Amino acid sequence: MDLDWRSALLLVTGMPSLAAALWASLQSRERIASRFLAGLVLAWVLLTGPYIIGFSGAYQAYPGLTFFPFNTELWLGPLWLLYIQALTQTTLPKRWWVWLVPGLVQSSYYTICFLFLGDAEQKFAFNDAVHEPFLVPVETLMSLGLIGYAAYASAKRLTAYRNLIEREHGNKDRVDLTGLARAGLAVIALTIIWVSSDVAETLVGGFPYSISFYYYAVSGCIILMVSFDVLSKVDRLYPKLEDFEIPPVLPNEDQTSRVGIDELRDRVRREGWFLDPDLTLSLLARRLGTNKSTLSAWLNSEEEGNFSSFINGLRVEAVCERLASATEASPNLLQVAFECGFGSKATFNRAFKQEKGLSPRDWVQALNE
Repeated sequence: MDLDWRSALLLVTGMPSLAAALWASLQSRERIASRFLAGLVLAWVLLTGPYIIGFSGAYQAYPGLTFFPFNTELWLGPLWLLYIQALTQTTLPKRWWVWLVPGLVQSSYYTICFLFLGDAEQKFAFNDAVHEPFLVPVETLMSLGLIGYAAYASAKRLTAYRNLIEREHGNKDRVDLTGLARAGLAVIALTIIWVSSDVAETLVGGFPYSISFYYYAVSGCIILMVSFDVLSKVDRLYPKLEDFEIPPVLPNEDQTSRVGIDELRDRVRREGWFLDPDLTLSLLARRLGTNKSTLSAWLNSEEEGNFSSFINGLRVEAVCERLASATEASPNLLQVAFECGFGSKATFNRAFKQEKGLSPRDWVQALNE
């Protein structure tokens, strides 16, 4: 048995992906979410296992490897959904572990078959009489159902999450919604690859082994991209849906309507709340002794427009004050922006130009002339 070049290529994409995902699960601030993602990567790497060892002649040399628990399709959808849930909320839903039961049953079934069906001849006989005609179609339909529901539920949650971040978070670029969208598209691409391969197996006996290799080679590159994308963001902490939810307060506790916009701006500036890059509408409302609906409606009725423009306006003012008093000829604009509460370069440049009509560099240049 020799290591075929196709086996080597699948290993080159699979093993680094798994290593990156495991490392992220140990180092990430979003450790629980990263562990679900590591499980998803592991499940996909296991799916490539038959091809990794098959191209090297392992099945010809050791036919008893039949039913080794490489099949992990029932893990894919639930692990992705749990990853999104862990990323967007503080606590997982009650009985979240129920989602993992189908995967546990599938892995247990293959493990029992592998260990207790006997020699290769007995395994082949069971495969032809029971497994292929009766169990594989059920397995395929369950996999499609779980993946389809996970795709729908996670897309719905991410859409609501994105809308909430855009409305109530002053540094929406800090949350990396684009990265989540990329990961979601990658999972969809992986699903399409798996579905086409598995449905072909059910309907026409599968693609030729040499054709299937290209499917899994492409999927390996996709999962490698996702894993290293996650690894590059291990220090990022995502706001949770609970952070945007506070109970309403009694009317006599609502102080917002009794102060003018200038008093509110002065208080937020005096307290330094705007310097927090993770400040949200709910958090500011809580500090002001009101609820977010009241504060949002009040800000929207003023010239500030909304929470994001109000807070970023204060940050831009703070940046301009620091730049105007800077002693060095060329201050580090990005460092000043981060010190004043901005969480990303994109948000800083966009807010600064909106407030001043110039880019930060043009404004500094005009200041020094």
